[in-house]
Amino acid sequence: MTYLRYIMILAMTVHAADVCSQSRIKADLVQIAYGAFSKNPNIIRSSYAVQNVASDLQIQRSVFDLNSFSELLLRADQYSLLEADPRRSYIEKNRLNTNILNFSAGVRKKIRNGQIAEFGVNYGFTNNNYPFNNFNQPVNTYLGNNKSALNFSLIQPLVRGRGRNIATALEQSYVLYVENAKSNNEYVNSYELWQIGTAYWNYYTAFKSLDIYRQSEARIRSVLSVTKDLVEGDKKPAGDLIQIKADLASQERLTIAAEQELYAAKIQLGKIAGLSSEESLLLDIPENDYPTISQSLYKKGIDQADFIRIAKEERADLRAARQGNEALRQQYQLAENNVKPQLDLTGFFSYGSVSTGNGANDMLSSFANNQGKTIGTGAKLTFTFPVNNNLAKGNLIKSYVTLNDQGVILNNIERTIALEVGNDLNYLNNSVSNLEKAEEITNYNREVFNNEQLRFKSGLTTLLSLILFQERLTAAQLSQLQAYRQFATAIINLRHDTGTLIDADNKGFIIDQNAFYTIPETSNTKR
Repeated sequence: MTYLRYIMILAMTVHAADVCSQSRIKADLVQIAYGAFSKNPNIIRSSYAVQNVASDLQIQRSVFDLNSFSELLLRADQYSLLEADPRRSYIEKNRLNTNILNFSAGVRKKIRNGQIAEFGVNYGFTNNNYPFNNFNQPVNTYLGNNKSALNFSLIQPLVRGRGRNIATALEQSYVLYVENAKSNNEYVNSYELWQIGTAYWNYYTAFKSLDIYRQSEARIRSVLSVTKDLVEGDKKPAGDLIQIKADLASQERLTIAAEQELYAAKIQLGKIAGLSSEESLLLDIPENDYPTISQSLYKKGIDQADFIRIAKEERADLRAARQGNEALRQQYQLAENNVKPQLDLTGFFSYGSVSTGNGANDMLSSFANNQGKTIGTGAKLTFTFPVNNNLAKGNLIKSYVTLNDQGVILNNIERTIALEVGNDLNYLNNSVSNLEKAEEITNYNREVFNNEQLRFKSGLTTLLSLILFQERLTAAQLSQLQAYRQFATAIINLRHDTGTLIDADNKGFIIDQNAFYTIPETSNTKR
């Protein structure tokens, strides 16, 4: 039985060691942010949206693809001649048998200035069992007639579809839509990064809050120890022990609540970063401390206009709205053009020749035989116009409405940028003032509590007074911690709303740790 218990204890020890040995996830702000690119579902979906629009652009470019076409025809006809047909006396069983082979191939391409070019080759071979040719000359039955032709045509739109801007309007609009999707992707990444930064500072605040509660608990335990010594020395009444024990129990309850808040903050950070529940629990203690006022480049009296200008230059959602507006403007021009009638001028050229014989040389000579050669050129006009034209008119109205609606969106983004940046700067200024005051109050309360401890040991003050100053110190430390969190949040708020929280390049996105610690640099913030 003892041996079995030893085995069980050993197995449990190995299991516990295995659990503890699981690699912890480093709780570094930049590392978590980079990891979100492969785990955060919103970021992943946004990247798919870019690929989807890129495929739409490829579809639009297919209009200008070089298209080949070909056709092969094999046909055998049998015709029973009428009694009055003079050919009956030359054909067995009075049946005219005709064999036909026809092959055609070519290429067709729409050019980006609106023209359509087509080049093709056609070869035809026929024979029959009639022993005379078309000139009533006696020939062998089933003697082949070869006919070949080269054809080239060019269609030039004169009204609808004329010009490179109209012909490529959809293609160019989707080029802009691709850029629009990339800009939207950048804004989504900035928004998710802003959420990660906010969740990280909440996690760090919860971590430091728990530490403050534990320090407060330790101070109360120290006071309890001192009180016990004073009670044993008949310098304090025994009733003081009950009071300090009650205060300790209350503080222990707050510590338990702080532990729950830390757990919730860790799970929330993992949730936003795209981590699973198991991965979220493996998050290590936070490694990044709060930014300080001195390192943030903050200066009093910063100009709001500078940050609004930066936001209008850098905000990815504003850039996306502008790109979408330009794409819709091009589509509106196309819709306007489609209302016009269609008048096309087609020019064509053909070259062909014929030959007689069943051999391969006879077939090839049909392309270059001087006798029977045919050269043709010409032009034609084609006019098309729907009488009511409701389709084109309806599409024009829809395009007009969509373009103007996008203009409203664009103007609204520009309007809200100024409001958001103004609010961010006001929050930043207040958070700086709040942090400076919180640091001052904490220093005062720490000094007062230390002095009160000395007075309590000397019997010059009451226990209730000492407890009161201890609680004030704890409250001041927590307030200072919240002030730091607000200041850190104010920085990333301003970074996100000015479009400077994340940088994009050809290889992807760049996250600079300074974006979480400094405000955007302007002429007034440069040192």
